[in-house]
Amino acid sequence: MAKRFIRAGIISAIASLVMAVFFGALTWAPNHVYESDLSYRTLDYDVTADTSGDLTVTQHIDVKMRERTDGDDNVKPWKQLYQQYTLRGNNLTDITDISVTNVTDGINYAQQTEPKYPDDVSDSAWDSDYANRWYIADVTAGASQPKPYTPGKDGLAISNGTGTGDTAATKIIEIGWNIPATRKADSMKFDVTFIMHDVMTQWNDVADFQWEPFGKSNPVPIGTVTGTVHFPEGITKNDSWAWLHTERTSETSRTADGGLKFTAYNIHSGDYLDVVAAYASTPTSTGISRVRKTDRLDALKRSEAEQERQWQEGQRTAARARLALWIATVVIGVALCAWGLYASITSNKRSKYRGPIEYWRDQPGISPASAARLIDVVDKTGGTQSNRELTATLLSLAVKKALAIYPGSSDLYRGIDMSRATPVELSHMIAADPGRQRAALSTSTIVLLPAAIDAVPNREQLGLSDSEDALLNLLTVISHRVGCPVFDFNQMRLACRDWEDGYIELGKFTTACDIEYVRLDASRSRGWQWILAGVLAAVVGFGAMIANLVIGYGMVGLITGLPVFAVGLFCSMSGAMHELTATGQEIAGRCLGLKRYMQDFSNFTDRGAADLAMWDWYMVYAAAFGISERVMRELAKAYPQVSDPDWLDSNASDSMVYWTYRSHTWHDRYDDGRGSGGQWGPGGSGNGGNGGLAGQFGATPLFGGTSYAPGFSDLGSQLSSGFADITSTIHAAAPSYDSGGSGDFSSGGSFSGGGFGGSSGGSGGGSFGGR
Repeated sequence: MAKRFIRAGIISAIASLVMAVFFGALTWAPNHVYESDLSYRTLDYDVTADTSGDLTVTQHIDVKMRERTDGDDNVKPWKQLYQQYTLRGNNLTDITDISVTNVTDGINYAQQTEPKYPDDVSDSAWDSDYANRWYIADVTAGASQPKPYTPGKDGLAISNGTGTGDTAATKIIEIGWNIPATRKADSMKFDVTFIMHDVMTQWNDVADFQWEPFGKSNPVPIGTVTGTVHFPEGITKNDSWAWLHTERTSETSRTADGGLKFTAYNIHSGDYLDVVAAYASTPTSTGISRVRKTDRLDALKRSEAEQERQWQEGQRTAARARLALWIATVVIGVALCAWGLYASITSNKRSKYRGPIEYWRDQPGISPASAARLIDVVDKTGGTQSNRELTATLLSLAVKKALAIYPGSSDLYRGIDMSRATPVELSHMIAADPGRQRAALSTSTIVLLPAAIDAVPNREQLGLSDSEDALLNLLTVISHRVGCPVFDFNQMRLACRDWEDGYIELGKFTTACDIEYVRLDASRSRGWQWILAGVLAAVVGFGAMIANLVIGYGMVGLITGLPVFAVGLFCSMSGAMHELTATGQEIAGRCLGLKRYMQDFSNFTDRGAADLAMWDWYMVYAAAFGISERVMRELAKAYPQVSDPDWLDSNASDSMVYWTYRSHTWHDRYDDGRGSGGQWGPGGSGNGGNGGLAGQFGATPLFGGTSYAPGFSDLGSQLSSGFADITSTIHAAAPSYDSGGSGDFSSGGSFSGGGFGGSSGGSGGGSFGGR
C-alpha cells in the first residue's frame, strides 16, 4: 500500500506541476502584457483635483521593451516613448508643467527639444543630440507630421457647451521623451508629471469631472493600473461621489481622507478606464472656469446607476454560468475525490493478508500459476505476471517428471535415448569434453518424457493441474512442429516463427490459468471503483481548467480544477486491483509465509531432510514469486555442499536443481564476460545469444561464482510476437436590488465594489506608444 501511495503521489505531483506550468502559461500568454513588443508592467497614478478645475497628474511607469526587428530582420532599437491626449474645449483645454524623470538611470529630462522622428537619426547621433530630453507636439495631422506646440499658449478655449460643434474643436497632442537607443529592456521606470487644465465643470450643486487616463485607442497593454485621486481640501467621502468605468477586473475603495483608490488588472489593447467623480460645491470651488447653471448630482447618479444596471444585467447571465461551473467543479470534484480516496484506501486494506501465518514450509496448496497471480495481490513482486506463470508452470512439469530440461542443444545428445539417460551420465559426458562444455552453455534442451506423451491417463497420474496440462499440451504441439519430443530452444524458436495459429495454443494456456484462478475464489476485482472515481475526478479537474481558460478565467480554473485533477490522478493509480476473499486470506497467508521462509532460509537452524526434499518445489514457487535468485542464494548458503560435484552426483542427481549447481564449473571456465553467461538452468533470466526461449534459462554468477538469475521472461512474447476570478463573479451573479425597491443595484457613488463597463471618452483619452 505504501509503495502504491508513494508512486501515485510522485506521479500525480509531477503531472500536476506540469499542468500548473502549462495552464499558467496559457492563462498569461494570450493576455499578459509581456507578449507585446512594448508594454507597461505597471502604471501608477497620483492625481490631485484642485479648486481651479485642473488635475495634477503624476505617473509612475514601469515599461518593458522587447527586442524587435525591421523589415530586413535587423534589430531596431527603441529610442522614444510617448503618450497622446485629446484636447477638447468642453473637458480638457491644455496640458502644461510637464516633467520627465528616468528613475532607472536617475536622470531628470530637464531639457525640452523639438519633436524628431527617430527612424531618421542614427543611433550615435540620437544618443548625443536627442536622448534624455522631452518634447511636446501637436500631432492632430498624424504622428509623422508633428507641429510645434507651446503649453499655455496653443491650448483650446473653454467651452460650456456639449454639442457637436464643441466636440469638433479638438487637438491631439503628444508628450514624449527620448531615451538612449535601447535594444531591449526588461524594466525601465519613469516618472511623468503634468497638469491637465479645465477638466472640471462647476454646477449649482456639485463640481464634477470624467477623467480618462487611457482610452480605446490605446494599443499598449498594461499589467496592473493603480491610482489615487485626491479631492480639494475639506472634501470627504460624505460629500463626494465617484464611479470607475472599466470592463476589466478592478477594485475600488476610499482613502482615509475621502479620496479615491482604484486598481485594474490585465489591461488589453483597446481597453479604457474612466474615473467619474463629483463633489459638493464649496466656496473654494468657485475658481472653476467652466460653469453650468443647473443641478447635476441627481442626474449623474441616475445616469451612473442605469449604466451600472445595464452592465450588470449584461454580465449577470455569464457570471451565473461561471459561478455554476465553479460550484459544480468543486462539488462534483470533491465528491469524486472522496469516493476515489475511500475506494483506494479500502481496496489496499482488503488486499492485505491479515492472518497469523508468518512462515510456511510446505507447498501452499495451489498451482504455481495461481500462486504467481495471488502473490501480486498481496505483495507485488518483480517480473511480469504472465512470465512468472510460465516459468513456474514449466518448472513444475519438470518436478512432476512430465519433462526434463538439459543444458545445451539437442545435437549434443544425438544418439542418446534421452528418456532413459541419467543426469550423472550426461554431466560426466559433458565434463569430459571442453567442446561439449562450451556447447552446454549456449542453449537448453527440453525432453518430453513418455509418461507425459503416451496417453492421457498417464498425465492424470502425474497429478497435473489445468494450467500445467495446458502448458504441456502447448509444448507437445511445438514438439510435433519440430518433429521430435527432444528439442532445444533454437529449434523451438524456428518452429514458432511462422506459426500463424500459435496464439491460439498460447491462449489455451492463458485461459486455463484464468479459469483455475477464478475457481480458487481467492480474490475479486475492485479496481474499477477507485479507477473510475479517479479518472472521472481527473477529467473534471482537467475539463475545469480547459473551460475556464476558454472563457478567460484561467487562474480560477487552476484554483478549482488543479486540486481535483491532482487528487483524481492520485486515486486512479493508488488502489489495489484485487481484494482478498475469506478463502484468499488463508491461501495468501501460506504463499506469503512460504515466500518469507524461502527468503530467510539460511537463517533457520532446524532444517532437515524434509527441507532438502522440498528443494524442487521451492524453486517452482520461487519462480512464481519472482525470487528465484534470492532462493538459490539462500540454498547455497544453507548447504555449501552444493558446490561439490561429487556430492551432487551422490545426493541430488534426481533433483531439478542438479544441473543448476553442477554446471557452475563449466560456466566459470567459459564465461565470456557477457554477464548472462550460460543460458540454461531452471528459472534463468539471462538473454543469451540465441534469443527466444533458449535465452530464458540461465545461471549468472552474482555471488561467489554461484548465483542464479530467474526469469523465463520471453516465452509469452516469443509465441505471440507476430500477433498482436471568483468574488467578482459572485457579486455579478447576485440578483439586482436596492434599498428603495426599484430593482436597480448601484454603488451609489460610494466607489466600492469595483468598476463596471460604463461610458468612455472622458478627459484625456490617453494613448501610449514607443518608437
